[in-house]
Amino acid sequence: MVSSAFAADTKVKGRLYANWNMDLTDGAESANRFNIKTAYVTVKAKLSIYTPVRITTDIKDTSAFDGYSIILKYGYIDWKPEFGHGNLKARFGLQPTLFIDNMNKLWGRRYLEKTVGDVNKFLTTSDLGASAFVKLGKTGYAALQILNGTKYTKVEELNKNKDIGLFALLKPFANNENLKRSRLLGQAYFGTQNVSLMPGVDVTADSTDMKASQFKHQIISFGGMLGYSNKLDVGFDANFMTKGTGYNDTTGVALDDLKSSGISLFGTLYFEGLTESDSFARTLNLFGRFDMLDENTDLANDGKSLFIVGLECNPTKGFKASLNLRTTSYELDGKDSESELFINTLFKF
Repeated sequence: MVSSAFAADTKVKGRLYANWNMDLTDGAESANRFNIKTAYVTVKAKLSIYTPVRITTDIKDTSAFDGYSIILKYGYIDWKPEFGHGNLKARFGLQPTLFIDNMNKLWGRRYLEKTVGDVNKFLTTSDLGASAFVKLGKTGYAALQILNGTKYTKVEELNKNKDIGLFALLKPFANNENLKRSRLLGQAYFGTQNVSLMPGVDVTADSTDMKASQFKHQIISFGGMLGYSNKLDVGFDANFMTKGTGYNDTTGVALDDLKSSGISLFGTLYFEGLTESDSFARTLNLFGRFDMLDENTDLANDGKSLFIVGLECNPTKGFKASLNLRTTSYELDGKDSESELFINTLFKF
């Protein structure tokens, strides 16, 4: 009876991201390859009605051998106290950073490309820590995260400081049938980079008094999506980061902060809401995305942009495929743009 009850409360899910791409840039000679970008296996179980557990594994390229290693991406337990009446939740363990996690859902094509804040490493997607969630009725929820400030691919913590993340998700049109999929997201993240603050470790000036403020890691993010019925999505993702750059290696003088920005605009036209019920075109979506990255807002001509346009086919619940063209352009004079053709696939169970 015990094993039957456990099996009934345990679910196993998986996702596989596989692709083929060809480099169309001048001089690349049509170089192309097949690749597996990610393979997730997730196990979710309920220890009780108040304590669900999640474990998710990922794959990662390693230098030790020409293959993939399996690593832990998520491993956490939630506690939903009875006195909270479904409005309170606490989380402990290796868990998602909430802004990127929810922006991935709005963008809807993680199998094709990461969000602008993720792909440009503004913040990790998973970290060790504790979180508290408060449900805001039908309009969304707010959360507080206390994290190590590391990442799931390198979990060793090099200083005692903890990072604080404030997050909110709102459903501004929860009662509107045509716009109920719309979301607004916000994040305020304050922390310290994962560096040792011992004198002489991160700078050569042994006498330097290492201050956490010189290695700050602060991010303000906001984003959202306007989803109209089953016909159209339009969304945005904006991230502004400040990172301390430490000290001059020889003089120990504090260096200026580095300020970066990453902004993404995206949209999808769903043929499902525009075609006949028996038409194959109902499985197709036309989408586009435009990213703008400024790695140092104090410098000119150091930015770049990414433009993606493609056609997606979703013939069944467990499969998606996309043919898409990507162009990366650079502000720096003389640096040529790069173009690639992709076929991306998502398999899930």
